Amino acid sequence: MDLERLRELFGQLEKLTGVRDIAYHRIEGGRLNPVLKTHTDILGVEKWKSVHAQNPVYIERDRLLRELVRDPRPITVQDVKNDPRSAEEFFLFGIDSILILPVVENAAVKGIVVVASIGQLHEFTDEEVREAQRLVEGYREIFRA
Repeated sequence: MDLERLRELFGQLEKLTGVRDIAYHRIEGGRLNPVLKTHTDILGVEKWKSVHAQNPVYIERDRLLRELVRDPRPITVQDVKNDPRSAEEFFLFGIDSILILPVVENAAVKGIVVVASIGQLHEFTDEEVREAQRLVEGYREIFRA
């Protein structure tokens, strides 16, 4: 995986949305496997990996991820605290709003790019969501390795 290009994608997503906490997870063995995230003061990389190791996220146990795997399209949760679809993990990481973008190869979801607003709500606009998915698709080659 070309981590430098992945960081470039993260920068483009931050520029688009203004949200700094961005991560990529591969889907392997029926669960999320953290690969890389931006380093922020709010949620550092080591804590992110540690929480994922202690609390694995299984696709079949997560309503939004099951939906995403069945119907690959961006998913937003504008207000985690007040949305019944919110996963327990959102609360573990202190996420207030989230955009989940599928990484699709051969019609199957192979991973997700997550744009997570921590510490404040963020209203992901339809335009932001469309452009974010376009960006992820434009970097498709980096996810194949």
